[in-house]
Amino acid sequence: MVRTMGRMRIVPTATAVAMALATTACGASDPAEPHPEAKPTAHFTADHPVARADEQVHVRLEGLAPGTKVRITAGAEDRHDQRWAAAVRRTADEDGAVDLGSRGTAGLLERMLPTGGRAKKLIGSGKTFSYHPGPPGRQRAYSVRLSATALSGKDKGERVARRDLVRQWLTKGTTHRELTVARDKVAGDLYLPPEGRGGDSAKAPVLVFGGSEGGNSGTYTAALLASHGHPAMSVCYFRCGKDSGRPNGIDSIDLDYFTRAGRLLRKQQGAAPEKLAVMGNSRGSEAAQLLGQRRPDVFHDVIAYAPSAKVNGPYLSGTTAWTDHGEPVPTGPIPLDRVRGTVLAVAGGNDRMWGSAASAAAMARQGAKKLVYPDAGHHVNWFPLGQPGQEGGRNGAVAATAEADQAARSSSWPRALDLLDS
Repeated sequence: MVRTMGRMRIVPTATAVAMALATTACGASDPAEPHPEAKPTAHFTADHPVARADEQVHVRLEGLAPGTKVRITAGAEDRHDQRWAAAVRRTADEDGAVDLGSRGTAGLLERMLPTGGRAKKLIGSGKTFSYHPGPPGRQRAYSVRLSATALSGKDKGERVARRDLVRQWLTKGTTHRELTVARDKVAGDLYLPPEGRGGDSAKAPVLVFGGSEGGNSGTYTAALLASHGHPAMSVCYFRCGKDSGRPNGIDSIDLDYFTRAGRLLRKQQGAAPEKLAVMGNSRGSEAAQLLGQRRPDVFHDVIAYAPSAKVNGPYLSGTTAWTDHGEPVPTGPIPLDRVRGTVLAVAGGNDRMWGSAASAAAMARQGAKKLVYPDAGHHVNWFPLGQPGQEGGRNGAVAATAEADQAARSSSWPRALDLLDS
């Protein structure tokens, strides 16, 4: 998630709990507390109880008495073992079932909050927060627990059903290796699809990186890409840790660093080297476009989320954001006439961080394909059902865009995958 460039009023968000729960009467203020044992009077069914984290799941609750009112809670633990939860209230139909469907996930996720005392500390703290499970390199999958509590009938107040959904970052056979500057000359994570891919089955490798949030924010996306069959690498180019050897701001970041990462990725098992794609978000979109333009012998397609059509100045410190072979890349418009493949720009029309929709339009005038979602904000990046965002513009204005951001990701992610598979 891109760090806000100005003041931000808190709007609770959540990430990556990819369940398909309907959103009518959603609220995180009344999730049921777990009971010791579930009564075997009802049960959940799911069409994909084990699935990739970007896949929706059709969930039903069956075995209730017709007309029974229930509260269904979704809960998960984050990487710090803090529980998060949200709930929806429903009434069983004439068959004694509640069909949660496979749509409407965003409305539930944006209300998902940490439970217990920590929630009170976070809400109103002025800080943004969101749900993050363990990183894929450490936790290949995470569990979301569904539970149903009867609000009427003979079992009123009792938990009547429970089921876990497994959300996979890395499917069977995919592998992970941590990359370090000391050993690999690049910091990040390398994810590879199952062995055996190659020749006609090789797919476009994808280099992924984020924006001004720093760190290795693309790691979840890279893991999912590998689960879709694409060798993928998430790259950290600043704020990579104390001993990483990387800077703490977007300050003289050389394109050679990304090029080195791309060349390493092209050599991996299952990679079609001539199809190497680069995927950058927000400030990272500048680097992605520059790589496509200035390194057409290495990079093919460019996917730019919440993009800027121009090079901006440094972030946090320094005199220039990007360098090329040690020479400063001047600020100003980014040409795209030398890009060998397709440029795809994905933007929100309600982006309060910066004018990404206008940038996408400017890129389209140079031949890029654009996907602009009028109600979405800055957080349109990457896979669906991930980090719902909120807009905190530099003037302090806030717009709730989480639901529209989710819809934008649900629409754009399959198109990005189609481009990579073409």
